[in-house]
Amino acid sequence: MGWISDFFRLAWGFLYWNTRKTVYRLRGTRSQCPCQHLSDSGRAWETACDAAVHWNKPARFRRLCPLLKKNDAGLWRCSVDRRDVRPFWGRAAVFHGGLLLIVYLTATLAVFVFLRKVGYRVTYPGVLWPPAWEKFTSIRTDYFLRKFQSASAAGDMQTALMSLSTAYNLEPQNYATGRQLAQLWQVGQPGFSDTIYRRLLNDHPAEAATTAQVWFRALLARGDFAGIETLASDRIVAAPDQAGAWLNAFLFANRRTGDAAARNRLAAARTLPDSARFLLTLADDLEKKPSPADTRERLSKAAAEAGDPLSFFNVLRQFVSRGFGEDALHWIDRRPGLIGPRDLVPLRLDALATARWSTLLHREVETLLGPPPHPVIVELLSAHLIRHPDATVRDLLFARLERDPLPAAPASYSAYLSLFCAAGAGRDLPRLHTTAARIKEVLRDDFKSLDAVGESLVKHSRNQRIENYLPALQPLPLDVSYALFEHYAPLPR
Repeated sequence: MGWISDFFRLAWGFLYWNTRKTVYRLRGTRSQCPCQHLSDSGRAWETACDAAVHWNKPARFRRLCPLLKKNDAGLWRCSVDRRDVRPFWGRAAVFHGGLLLIVYLTATLAVFVFLRKVGYRVTYPGVLWPPAWEKFTSIRTDYFLRKFQSASAAGDMQTALMSLSTAYNLEPQNYATGRQLAQLWQVGQPGFSDTIYRRLLNDHPAEAATTAQVWFRALLARGDFAGIETLASDRIVAAPDQAGAWLNAFLFANRRTGDAAARNRLAAARTLPDSARFLLTLADDLEKKPSPADTRERLSKAAAEAGDPLSFFNVLRQFVSRGFGEDALHWIDRRPGLIGPRDLVPLRLDALATARWSTLLHREVETLLGPPPHPVIVELLSAHLIRHPDATVRDLLFARLERDPLPAAPASYSAYLSLFCAAGAGRDLPRLHTTAARIKEVLRDDFKSLDAVGESLVKHSRNQRIENYLPALQPLPLDVSYALFEHYAPLPR
């Protein structure tokens, strides 16, 4: 084991003896030589090496100082005179550099093996080369994303959520990961979900429109109308050219909260579109709770003054929600072409139902169902049936779908969910069960909670809230979600 002790003497000696020799040379060799025997002559081949005395094999000392050599008598002596003793820093650099390289290679190899065993997709050059270490965050993120996917597939949602959360914390600039995490937390931890959505809006302005839409649907599903007011106000101010849908969302939520201060704050925005200012003023006027005659007169004036499709549509919707179906139909005929077919058809159906013009309503539904049903038509009629349950209209819709069913494909999923809600609102158990079976066929999944949700829709009571089971029925069209709140949590007229 003597070589081990000599190795450590060598490692230390490179620094110690070279330093002492350097000091000796700087002093001009006038001081005492640090490594030669004091009692010897100090001449070459006659002077012993004091530094190698305690080595197991003095020959090993030559790696540190090649001046040590054997003389003719076979004795280890210094081969230069005392004044010529000098350091060998080059040898020290090579030795310690090589030693550090060996240690580094060994350590990086061990790290590489460990990381690969854990599951990180690293390469040895990526571990070996320090500039490549900046990629390790992405590699860790990839590892936790794969862990999230495998845990999700196994049904271990706790591990899945923790893995996805870790991935997002490691790489918060990853928009897709943050959005997925916010969507998964929106039911169990809505506050945490909202925090992530706010961060996504702030950190990814290019994706703000998409982020806000997804967040809005989450807020609507859990009935957070105050949150919808805030989000919609921010989006209207931030993007006035896209204010239409957000204004509808704000007005729907504001009718639920009755928050006049929120309307005033939005009305004070300098970039507010004219249609928004018009409708906010109308909402303030209607909240003063005048008599039905005064309400009707104010709405008629607004219908005449509405200068754009959005304003006109909202005025007509106010007519319908307040029971003035005939007035809505009158203004639809008086100002034709102002509203596009996609908004006009459901508005007209609701107005006919409110006015109780059943014959004309059924005739128009039959006309809509003449061609093979499209998912959009099914969603539109489902929203109408939720607002105004009608056995005849429901029979017409389901009979048409029996002849030409929607394909059991993902594109039909939200239409079948809408149909399911319409059957529940109409308390039509046989068709509720039929539609539930179709939904499970589309999903190719048991969807165990669907039956419990259907029972709640049919047996809804005042002690239940639609928000309790609406998150399970996603994605629903916005019009269907609005209709569910209007049916199961109606506002007083």
